[in-house]
Amino acid sequence: MKDVEYFTPETLDEAAALLLGLDSRTPPVAEGTDLIAEVTEGQRRLSMVLDLSRIPELNRLDYDERIGLRVGAAVPVPAILEFPPVRRLYPMLADGSASTPPGATLGGNLSPEAPCREMAPPLICLRASAAIFGPHGWSELGVEAVFAGMSRTVLQPGEFVVDLRFPAPPPRSSGAYLRAVDHRNVEAAVAGVGAFLAMEQDLVTCCGARLVLSGVFPTPMRALEAERFLAGKRLEGPVLSEAGALAADRAGPITGAARDRLELVRDLTCRALEEALVRVRANATT
Repeated sequence: MKDVEYFTPETLDEAAALLLGLDSRTPPVAEGTDLIAEVTEGQRRLSMVLDLSRIPELNRLDYDERIGLRVGAAVPVPAILEFPPVRRLYPMLADGSASTPPGATLGGNLSPEAPCREMAPPLICLRASAAIFGPHGWSELGVEAVFAGMSRTVLQPGEFVVDLRFPAPPPRSSGAYLRAVDHRNVEAAVAGVGAFLAMEQDLVTCCGARLVLSGVFPTPMRALEAERFLAGKRLEGPVLSEAGALAADRAGPITGAARDRLELVRDLTCRALEEALVRVRANATT
């Protein structure tokens, strides 16, 4: 027997109180503008659905040059991608949306059931943080710290993501996310690489990079050795190849991935860096 209760809270406090009253040990799962909480009592599973569409904080979408971008957890991905500052300053968010179903939200991509969705590498590359609200108040964590493992996040019972916060990108910077898919299942990436670059005024020398690997490990993984290698280097063919090799070396011992998968990581890293560099230079000339 399964009973479903449906609520439409209008404030964050109302939503948190409803979740706390459910006394569930399972963090709620975001699906579109709904937050679904479940708790098992004996042989009966009770479910509660919270419609978040009336809570202003979860539906905000704004940009400030000093503060950056703020995206409510219930804002649909298509609306985010149509927002002019996103198209201009955060193009790699569109790269990660290729397999995103209609009505999906960034909050849904951070739910316990979907910690390895395609949006994760762009979010980490862009230094996004999640503003979290729950029975005990507010907290804020970098997206990278939210993931605790396969189908697990650090969200505690009753907590939910209110919005995603992106710092304003530095001058002469941009990013790209590339993925390779199995033709039998195009919804999931076999491997993916997100690359974000900040460049010196000559648009050749790298002053900072972030590289995030996906599909080769249960959670997104930074290629820290490759990031450190790129700093201060002129981004030319041999340097990009070495960065790709370092990214593959990072994935290999940790994941035990097959050689062909590591070669794929190497290739995707080089191509993602090249595409990020193209975007940096294009922005600098406009």
